[in-house]
Amino acid sequence: MFIIGMRTGLGGKSLVDVELANAGKVPPVFPAHKITTGDIVGLDEYSKDKPTKELGTKWSAVVLKITDTKITLALDQEEDLPTDIQEKCQIVKLANSITYERMLKGLERLQKRCTGEEGGTNNLINVLLGQSQLSPVQSVNDINFFDETLNDSQREAVRFALGSPEIALIHGPPGTGKTYTLVEIIRQLSINQNKKVLVCGPSNISVDNLVERLSQHKMNIVRVGHPARVLPTVLNHTLDIITCTCDSGQIVSDIRKEMDETLSNIKKSKSRLERRNMYDLIKSLRKEYRVRERKVVDEVLTNAQVTLSTINGAGSKTMMNKEFDVVIIDEATQALEAECWIALLKAKKAILAGDHLQLPPTIKTPPSREKSNSEKKRRKRGVLSIDIDLTTTLFDRLLSMYGDNVKRMLMVQYRMHQKIMEFSSRELYENKLVAHDSVAEHVLADLPDVQSTENTDIPVVMIDTSDTGLGHEMTADDDEEQSKANELEVELAVHHIRALMDDGLTEDQIGVITPYAAQVARLKRDIRETWPAIEIGTVDGFQGREKEAIVLSLVRSNDDGEVGFLAERRRLNVAMTRAKRHLCVICDSDTLLGTKRTSNSKNSNVDGGFIKRWMEYLNEEADLRFSEFINL
Repeated sequence: MFIIGMRTGLGGKSLVDVELANAGKVPPVFPAHKITTGDIVGLDEYSKDKPTKELGTKWSAVVLKITDTKITLALDQEEDLPTDIQEKCQIVKLANSITYERMLKGLERLQKRCTGEEGGTNNLINVLLGQSQLSPVQSVNDINFFDETLNDSQREAVRFALGSPEIALIHGPPGTGKTYTLVEIIRQLSINQNKKVLVCGPSNISVDNLVERLSQHKMNIVRVGHPARVLPTVLNHTLDIITCTCDSGQIVSDIRKEMDETLSNIKKSKSRLERRNMYDLIKSLRKEYRVRERKVVDEVLTNAQVTLSTINGAGSKTMMNKEFDVVIIDEATQALEAECWIALLKAKKAILAGDHLQLPPTIKTPPSREKSNSEKKRRKRGVLSIDIDLTTTLFDRLLSMYGDNVKRMLMVQYRMHQKIMEFSSRELYENKLVAHDSVAEHVLADLPDVQSTENTDIPVVMIDTSDTGLGHEMTADDDEEQSKANELEVELAVHHIRALMDDGLTEDQIGVITPYAAQVARLKRDIRETWPAIEIGTVDGFQGREKEAIVLSLVRSNDDGEVGFLAERRRLNVAMTRAKRHLCVICDSDTLLGTKRTSNSKNSNVDGGFIKRWMEYLNEEADLRFSEFINL
């Protein structure tokens, strides 16, 4: 590959465009690769004999944009690339250790605060570590709500969050309008209480969702994060764009323009001395650029009412010494506790929002099953013990310490037909969830241009393969994790999708989900060619998402009653609550009911009978159909 262009990008970062060299096709097209936008890559001089592991030790970059013929990189280093690399280079995807390093630094800072080496602790830290009790919640009944459509449980959650001196948990079950509640809390804090607010989330998507909602109101908001990793719809609210377009940023833009012109001249020059002099000029301009830009950045962040970033982004150099009145962590139940401390140390009050009854953060290293008595006592007291068990989130730990005194739950859901919601509410949410009148009875037939049929008039369908008397699951031999698949369920899913499409549904209204990656691959194989816009993914990937109709393939069908990680009730809770108007569950009820299960079966009692009770519920409440009676 070779570099075809260099210029100055957002934030003064050097951008380079890379194309294939000596390609057989014109224009040259990259072969299949796994590099995507936002990845960190190493850039080095091309050499056949150079080991891949040595790449990127000095020059690293973030992938800004990818096309079939060109990759645009934003360099992290300030040094200029040698001519040899510009003329012949190679890139390789690198592991991202930044999050890990920032978590460690956050815990080190916490330790210094606790030992008095760095300013000492505050009430928030003491409460989070179980060293102090919660302070009494202050009364805030006389507030005027910006959003008058909020229901009673949302309003109570807002009052509770505003009145809690140290910590408040907002428990938002599926479809209960958690984002609208958070937007109201943020507006109350920043506008009515004149507080500086930091809003974080574990992923760029969760943060950008809040940016989109907040941008609809007249507020001074700033999104901190690499432009390559944010949604295009929120790009104008990023720190990089604001520093380029605000009045005080015009001088910075002039310097950037001069840098671009100099970079362009370097490519044209054939004299080494002349190129060297121009590189020296760029270094001088870059130094002045950084000084001026730093002042503009400080000004923008100081004037911002609300600053938004990922939790990891709160530990960036830009945010290093920034302090806030309140930190809000959305989807806190999907974040490691160690990660949360990166943001928590920046404020004296915190609000965590999420649902601990949906999937937690992914932990690749399983926790030790045996814990000493001393370890158990530490966890019972709520003492920070991250090295013991990463699967316990801060949200979980605070609930175990303080119970309902620290949280408020949202109780009205605006997504699902009441029959789709009913089992989840009864089993996991103390039967407190109520379907709003606007969704309680809605079905697919109520949508424009959709016919009234046996599918579109029914909210829940169960297609049972137990009537075959056979086990249909298989293990994917080509999958390193030995994932499971089920070809019969793929055929049944395709059949049901075809029926829904014939009834008038559009592809973007249908989602197909399954717990297993191998089943996702087979579903894509048989669905994508005919209906390319139908979204297909794992249950984990669909968390926080919704579709008018969901086809759910549970895959497990065997003679031993093995259910694998379907025994995780939080995964099933996500699976059964993605549909708005129609949920079709394809499964082998005998396997999942436990009728085939033996005393030696794995996961026999892990879920406490949750999946068995769900199967019993579906048998009673769903439109039950058997696979052998379906004409495939």
